[in-house]
Amino acid sequence: MELDQARSNLQNTNTDSVIAALRILGKSGKLTDLQPVLALVKSTNPSIHASAVQASSALIKENLITHFNEIGQSIREKLGLLLQSLDPSVMNEISNDLYADSDERRLRAVQILGLLKKNPQIREILAKLIHSRDVKIRATAVNLLGRVIGPNDHDLILQLLNDKDLRVRANTIEALESLNNKRLVPILLRFRKDTNNRIRGNVIKALFTLGYTEIESDLLEMLNNTNHLMQASAIWVMSKISFFSKDVENAIGYCLLSKQEIVFSNAKKTLQNLNTPRSNGYLRYLS
Repeated sequence: MELDQARSNLQNTNTDSVIAALRILGKSGKLTDLQPVLALVKSTNPSIHASAVQASSALIKENLITHFNEIGQSIREKLGLLLQSLDPSVMNEISNDLYADSDERRLRAVQILGLLKKNPQIREILAKLIHSRDVKIRATAVNLLGRVIGPNDHDLILQLLNDKDLRVRANTIEALESLNNKRLVPILLRFRKDTNNRIRGNVIKALFTLGYTEIESDLLEMLNNTNHLMQASAIWVMSKISFFSKDVENAIGYCLLSKQEIVFSNAKKTLQNLNTPRSNGYLRYLS
């Protein structure tokens, strides 16, 4: 009833009642409450205007944190832009959630940072978060940092290539790839034989993206590996890049005989995408 009353009080002629309603909706309102709250941002009453701005920002932030995965990406991005335009100091509010007791709330706060790419504080905050003790936060921060730092700022995340957590290392490679800096190739080459399939696949994909094309032997080594996850990752790499080799195509074709579902399904999809007479032959006779 408190929320229903607050919604009704938005139309009240009493300033104190409107401000009290805005305070409640900012704390507990739903995204469906955003439009009427935003309407009051245009109020000529300074107190109502300020309260409406604060309530709108709080409502958006709280809904993003508690329902992040339920909100579509395009809507999340629009809410992020709106959040920045409403409240330039929003980074301070989100920063408070980075140290919340709840692991889930901390992670969501980091993900919201990814929606605020244009904020000048974002790079500095993410640079600190990559040293977090929380593995999920480190991995997410690395991924986001790759989207906002410049091509000459890679030193911030290079140190994480030796992180103990595999997710952090794999995300670091993806972040470095996104920088599109060919000077990173010698560094990535050191990890082309990594024992983890995801890291190894990410390295080969990143190398090719950055202009290093001598990857056939690396792919064949993964495809002929007894570890089915290595095989699956190599096939995944082939589905993401424009590289072609008959020997690699043959190796993927033979993967149709694998008893591992992930290897078989990856091989089938990749051969379908290749759509060559040879790949179609493998699909016809081995799948």
